[in-house]
Parts: sequence; C-alpha cells; structure tokens
Amino acid sequence: MESSTATPAPSTARLRWLVVASLGLGSAMAAPWIDPLAWRDGLPETARWIGRFHPMVLHFPIVLLLVALAFEVARLPGLRWILPCPDSSTVTVIFAWAAAGCTLAAGCGWLLAQSGGYEKELLDNHLWAGAATAAGANLALIFRLSAGGIGRGFLNGIANLTLALTCGVMTVAGHYGANLTHGETYLTDHAPDFVRKFLGLSPRNDGGPPLGIKPVDQRLLWDDVVLPILDECCSSCHNAGKKKGGLRVDSLAAILKGGTSGAAIEPGNPKDSLLLKRMLLDLEHNDHMPPKGKPQPTAEQIAALTFWIEMGAPADKLAGDFELPAKLRTALDSLLTPAQRKARESQIIAETAALEKNLAALRNSLPGSLACVVAGKPELEYAPGIRAAEVSDAQLQAMAPVASSVVALDLQQTKVTDAGLAALAPFVKLRKLQLQNTGITDAGLAHLRQLSELEVVNLYGTGATDDGLQSLTSLKHLQKIYLWQSKVTEEGAGKFCEALPGVEINLGLTEKPQPAEAPTKDNAAKPASSNKP
Repeated sequence: MESSTATPAPSTARLRWLVVASLGLGSAMAAPWIDPLAWRDGLPETARWIGRFHPMVLHFPIVLLLVALAFEVARLPGLRWILPCPDSSTVTVIFAWAAAGCTLAAGCGWLLAQSGGYEKELLDNHLWAGAATAAGANLALIFRLSAGGIGRGFLNGIANLTLALTCGVMTVAGHYGANLTHGETYLTDHAPDFVRKFLGLSPRNDGGPPLGIKPVDQRLLWDDVVLPILDECCSSCHNAGKKKGGLRVDSLAAILKGGTSGAAIEPGNPKDSLLLKRMLLDLEHNDHMPPKGKPQPTAEQIAALTFWIEMGAPADKLAGDFELPAKLRTALDSLLTPAQRKARESQIIAETAALEKNLAALRNSLPGSLACVVAGKPELEYAPGIRAAEVSDAQLQAMAPVASSVVALDLQQTKVTDAGLAALAPFVKLRKLQLQNTGITDAGLAHLRQLSELEVVNLYGTGATDDGLQSLTSLKHLQKIYLWQSKVTEEGAGKFCEALPGVEINLGLTEKPQPAEAPTKDNAAKPASSNKP
C-alpha cells in the first residue's frame, strides 16, 4: 500500500523555499530601518529571552554559509578532481538552511539590541553588517532557486558571487559583534607584532621584566590597583561597546556616573556602594555581579576596592599616601594583572632554580634545616632544631648568599650575639624572627631596624629593655612582639603601642592590652601626612 503522504514535487518545494527566502530578505532589509518598538511597559520578558539566543543561534548559519562556499569552490575547474564535490541538490539544501538560520539569528539579534546597554555606533555597525549577511544569504538562495538548471547557468554564478560577498560581510559583522561583547581591542590584544605594526599599534610586551610591577607604596590606587581589578572582573560586560545596565567601568568618570540602577559607588561609603554590594551577594543570587561563570573577585580584590572607596575613590593618590594596615598591604602586594602574574611566575621559577644551587652547598655545612616554605617558591625558612648550640655569628654570615630569600629565621637558644645581628642587613624579606633565650640586648635590637618587612619578633628571655624596644618603632609592618621574661616593663610596652598602634604586645602572664585604639573605619588608613607634625 502506498503512503498517504506524498512527497512534494521539486518545483513545489522550490516555490516554498523561494517564499521563505523572500520573506527573510525583506525582514533583513527592513531591520536596520525599523525604530525600536514602542513597548508600552518596556521590552517583554519573552522577547528579551528570545533575544538572548542570538549568540547561540548565529553559529549555525555561519558554518553552513562557509560549507556552502567551500563546496562551490570545490566545483571549480581543476579542483573538482581533487576536493570532495557533493551533488548540486545537497549544496542547495545547505544554502536554504543557511539562509533560514541567518534570518533567525538576525531576528534574535534585533530583539537583543532592544534590551539596550550597548554603545550606539558600534551596535549600529553590527546591526547593518548582520542584516546585510542575512539579506545576502537569502538573496543567494533566491538566485540559486531561480536558475534554469541547478548548478549551472548565469543566475547560479550570481548566486555563488553573492554567497562569497556575504561571507566577507559576515566576517565584518563578527568583528563588530566581538567588539560589542569583549571590547574593541579583542582581536588585536594578542595579535602578532607584525600584524599590530601593520595596524599602527605598539608591539606587545610578553617578556622581559615583570611588566612594571611596582612596590605597593608606589602604586596609584586607581590606575595600578582598582582599574586592573575592574578590567579583569567587570569590563567584559561594562565597556565602551557593551554597557550592561548603562554602566561602564573603564574610566573613573564612568564609575562615578553609574548606570540605570544608580551610582556605582559612593566615595567614602563602601557599605552603600552598589558595586561592592553586588559583588558581596551570594553567588547564586540573581543580582550577584560578576555573573556566575565569569571571573570572580578575590578577597584581596574586595579589600582593595573597599579601601579605595573608603578613602574617597581618589584618582591620583598613591597607596603610600596612606597608613596601610599590614593585612591590606599584603593584599595589595598580591594584586597583579594576568600578564604581571605570568611574568612573576616565570621570575619565581628562575629564582627558585638559582636558589637551589646555593642551597645545595649550604645544606651540607649549616646546622639544622634551611628549606623552602612552599615547594617551588623562592622563600626560605631556617630552624636549627636540636643543633642550636652549634649556631653562632659565623653561621648567620654563611647564609648571606640566600639571605634575600629568607622570610623566617629561628635563632632561639643559639649563640648569636648583638654584633652578629649586623649580618641581618641582607635579609630584606625577613618577616618572622625568633631570638628567644639568646644573649641579645638593646645593642642587638638596634640592628633589627633595617628589617623593614619584619612582622613578628620573639624576644622572650632576652636582655631587651624599654629603651631597646623603642628602637623598633620604625618597623611599620610589625604585628606582634613576644616580651615575656625580658626586661621590658608594662609602661615601656604601653609607650611602644602609642608610638606604633595596632601591634600586639605579649608580656606572658601579664599580657598588656593595647593602650591605643585599634584602627577603625575612620582612622585605619588616613593619609600619612595627617599623622605627621
């Protein structure tokens, strides 16, 4: 028994596709000229939802257009015997689905454009190029279906020429689309130097020194700290070409102006600054920014943004213009751009390799353990262990080749003298120093003033006095001092805390609370100049 559903005759199917292509051609040509629809209550949610399918739908017709062009090229004389060459009806089907896909992608793109948040000139360029692509694909299909013999004739040649031109216009549309989504330098940021030179751009800096990694105090809060954070976490959706919510974050003026939800920040008031409030929402919250799946700000980045806003969101202030709490200073030091992180990683690998050569010789002659704090990083810690009695000034001096990499030094119960502590000068990264139960006195403490990164020092059971303790007030990164069974009095500890607020003084059983107020929101990081007479 024959099927009750008859297959349409070729001429009928061709007529149907001609109607579809004609409607697609008309829609594509009209789209750039149609003003945004006057939605009574704004763009309907359904239309907004359909528009968001544009990035997904557009890849389908792109592939089909390129495949159709490749198959037609394969039919050229001299190539048809080399490249696979499908029959003409298969190519026509690919033409048809490519044209239909272009019409669908253009429609979704038009709806997406109505949701706003994009730079007008760039959006218009993308819209015109996208509409031209859809129009060209449908026009090429009309020419092909109207040809006297499929795969032959003048109209078929015009169809192939139109297809080739359409693929060229599609490339332009893709370029503008990438600019809208990722910024106008998306295609040139990683271009080879000869391409950048041809375009009149400066060469990339992929090697050499760590790309201008400045000491914390020399970093401009906006240019060197805040802007790189916003560029990494926010600029993909809030740039000159794509202003989601009407917000841009690529300039301080734009940040202060805000977007459709209001001001992005309130200088001096991080608690009520929308930028931070959105970042601190739960990751699953609909209003959390950046959206789930995008790079999320780290705790250090949040701390830096909070500090910058609290200080009034300055444009031209250095981090060194403020008294930075130790934790904030550490956070700022860790904030690098992706390129700087890559450069620093390469530098760390090179430093670690060089360090291992020096360690090999030292480990055979130095009592105790000298090793990396974390494997693969050029930061060392030293502890004599049960061989403390063998360590004297000579062993401290022997560590000179690796001194600049030592961050923790345990000299408790050793025979190191006051004079021997002069050898600590090259230990420029030393953060923790244990001198308990040694013969160190005030004369030795004077040598500690050169350890600008020192955070913790243990003077338990030493000859340190109130006068010697005062010599350490220049150590701005100091966080904790152990003074039990030393000669420091409670009165001397109190004076030290007044001179260096925020330092924890441990006097053992008579631990002295800080007499100075702990840093607060109002006094934690005031300009350095305000603390000077």
